[in-house]
Amino acid sequence: MKPFVPSYDEAVSAITKADSTPVYFTNENHLHHKVDLLKSTFGNRVKIFYAMKANYNIGILNALKNAGIDGLDTVAPYEVLLGKKIGFKAKDILFTGNSCSTDEINFVHDQGVILNIGSISELRRFGENHKGASCALRLNVDIGAGECDFVVTGGEDTKFGISDKDHDEALKIINNHNLKIIGIHAHIGSGFYEKDSFIAGIQGVLERTLKFSNQLDFVNFGGGFGIRYNTHKDPINIGDWAKSALPIMNDFAATQSDDFHYRFEPGKFLVGESTCLLTKITMIKPERKTIFIGTDTGFNHLIRPALYQSYHEIINLTAIAQNRDTTNNLTVVGNVCESGDIFANNIPMPEPRESDILAIISAGAYGQSMSTIYQLRPPAAEIMMMKNGSISVTKTRKSFDELYAFIQ
Repeated sequence: MKPFVPSYDEAVSAITKADSTPVYFTNENHLHHKVDLLKSTFGNRVKIFYAMKANYNIGILNALKNAGIDGLDTVAPYEVLLGKKIGFKAKDILFTGNSCSTDEINFVHDQGVILNIGSISELRRFGENHKGASCALRLNVDIGAGECDFVVTGGEDTKFGISDKDHDEALKIINNHNLKIIGIHAHIGSGFYEKDSFIAGIQGVLERTLKFSNQLDFVNFGGGFGIRYNTHKDPINIGDWAKSALPIMNDFAATQSDDFHYRFEPGKFLVGESTCLLTKITMIKPERKTIFIGTDTGFNHLIRPALYQSYHEIINLTAIAQNRDTTNNLTVVGNVCESGDIFANNIPMPEPRESDILAIISAGAYGQSMSTIYQLRPPAAEIMMMKNGSISVTKTRKSFDELYAFIQ
């Protein structure tokens, strides 16, 4: 299944439902497809915990829940509360915080949620306050991979995970406070595309696991499966990856109890390709070296191109529907008052005209969840095409009065 690109008529229906652009437009079928793909590929001993930092739209969370995800990976206390609010039990939520305060550690523990602890400082404070408690450990297995440096989370120098040099200190804290290690975790990065990195990450976790416990409830390999930001690219071959990984996983599982399971915590892989950002062309401004195509959205809604220099294919739905010829050297920009508010540089596109509808594809992960109200522009409305083809509002665009109440 390719990344979701709505037809012109579907886009118009979504925009009409939202009253105007910009609109995040999600296809529920895509969400179910990705969950089914992972579950059918890796089998019953693997549980899927969705990394909700990728997108916490409640409609999407409910769709994933209905699709059969096993739980949630959370990184902040309010994510824990949201997970419980929509029906996930504490045992089905993992908290993988980073640089947590003692108050955060205590709050999450009091919620009955297992903490996945990734530093000596946090482990020591957890042990001092919760002697004899259960927790998981996040390890740095000296392997990192990802779409760009900002999202590589493993390797020699990273703030994430307990490094090999600190294992003895971790064991000392565990023993001093009688902590029970029920899970081991590592996450090498977000958006990797090579099987070798994936397999090396799995081996790196399993090689270190028995140092901390002989009998575990789970081993968590993190997420990070790469997605497509271009409709012409082939997807990663997840089936081939599984064929290489499962023999290694099965050998280790044979040393554990019958209740032992593995976890993956995909975020981007489940939601990224399911959603596009619909926007309208508001300005065409020819200059000496390029033609600027202005839109009614900006990096306040989708920050990835500005922050990570990431690529998202941009499709002119109106022009395609009208069979217009292609124009080259177009720079698509947003409406935020900053020069860095650029979605794409020097790209071809069927002849653009003001009021055309553009679809910025694969915007379902780290778009909505990283959006802001910078310059007091409200977040984009969010719409879902349900499995039966109907169009539903999952989040309305906020009014000035609602923003005013928020900033008071």
